[in-house]
Order: sequence, then structure tokens, then C-alpha cells
Amino acid sequence: MLAIEAGARHVVAIDTILNANAARRIVRASGLSHRITVFAVEARNMRWAGLQFDILLCAWMDDMAVFQGRVSDLIVARDRFLRMGGIIYPYILRVSIGAVQDSVSWETTHNLIKATMGNRNLQKIEMKRPVLGYLESKHIVTTFKEILLFDLYKITLADLNREQFFTLKAVRDAPIHSLCTVFESLVMRPNGPVPLTHSHFTLDHRHTFFYLDTQMKACVGATIVGKFTQMRCNQRTRMQKVEFTLEYEGPNGNYSVQGTYHAR
Repeated sequence: MLAIEAGARHVVAIDTILNANAARRIVRASGLSHRITVFAVEARNMRWAGLQFDILLCAWMDDMAVFQGRVSDLIVARDRFLRMGGIIYPYILRVSIGAVQDSVSWETTHNLIKATMGNRNLQKIEMKRPVLGYLESKHIVTTFKEILLFDLYKITLADLNREQFFTLKAVRDAPIHSLCTVFESLVMRPNGPVPLTHSHFTLDHRHTFFYLDTQMKACVGATIVGKFTQMRCNQRTRMQKVEFTLEYEGPNGNYSVQGTYHAR
């Protein structure tokens, strides 16, 4: 509807079934059914031969969509439906990572595991599944480092399989319970790229947390050297496998942590 107000002749909107049904009701109530077409379909399943669009508008809500493989949907839609010289809005996605203290969620998950009498399958599911949550500045233990930078005009499906090394510095003495990613999307303005997100500590901005199997005790100035690996596991389901390897060196000792996470 905002695109129509901005001057679009016609808009095709796609989303999940529940969201698409709700959107249709809103569009009908607004008298815009003749200018907005809503489909409950995934971009990869759209088969509209010869149909081209001027603008590809992406509603990036959080970085979980990146880990769930939604970027591959956008690549497919771009290659099939965006005309030559068309616009992608926003066109850059940036993901940075840091270590945080998240004792409440971490302990809750571990207590749930203990309550199931040592069910190893549940532990594998709960501890190896990235979750969405809200970040508070008081929980940050280290610096943040960029691990992903996608130019949506240039990225290919092959680029989604990648490795990235990063280094974090502890800024306070605290335990580390999880890794947290910070997401930014950027749009082009006359003076250059501008991020759409202005604050990461609000209740309308969610972050992805990767719980560690065991907590690490960080000291100010300690270094954490990590490797981030992202792999596309299943082209049909968009299942993504994310791996982290962490090496901690500090006055209080050395730690090694490795984890594999699956986002669907």
C-alpha cells in the first residue's frame, strides 16, 4: 500500500498463507484490490514467464531470515523477475557478531534439558537452534565484528556457502552464554548508503542468539578468535547449517568452543 502511495502502478505481494490472507483483507478494505495482488507463495515457486518488475522491495525484519535462507529466495526473484536496471530496496545486508551474557535464557534452556531426564535428542534440538530475542546493552561482553555483507545486486547462490574469520575483544569481566548477531539493511541515497536501523536496543528490533553448550568466562582485554561457516543444506527447504569455532585466550585461561546450528 505504501508502494502504491509512492507511485507504483501495480504491486504483487507474496508472503506466508496467514500473512497473505490478512493482507488481502486489508487491501480489500482499503479499496486497492485492483492495484495490489497478494499471493501465498514462495518466490522460488513463482512461475510467471516473461513478467518483469521495476522494484524488488524486501521486508527484512531481522537477521534470522538470513540464516533461514531467505536470501536465496531473493536471488531467485531477482534473477527471474527484476528488469534490467531495476531497483532492489534495501540493497545491502550486513550482519555482525559479538558475545553476550544471557544467563536467564541459557539457564532456562539447560533446566528444560535436565527436566527431561537427560534426553539427548532434546538437548541437540534446543541448544543447536538459533533463537530470536531482544538485545540489551548491559548484556554485551565483547566488541562486534562483521561476518556477512551481501550486495543483493551481485550476490549469487554459490556465495551463500562461505567461511569468515573474526576476532572479538572482551570489554568487561563477565560470563559468555551465547553469540549474538546484529543486522543492518542499507538503502542508497544521493550521498551514499544509509542504514535503515537506527537503534539495536528497542523492542521492535530482534536479534539472533546462538547458545553455547558451555559458558565461557571472559576477562577485559581477552581475545576470542572465531570462524563462521554458513552452508546451504537443502535447496528445497532452504535449510541452513551454521557453524562457529571459537578460541578464547585470556588471563583466566584458554577455552575452545565449537557449535553447529540449523535454521529452518
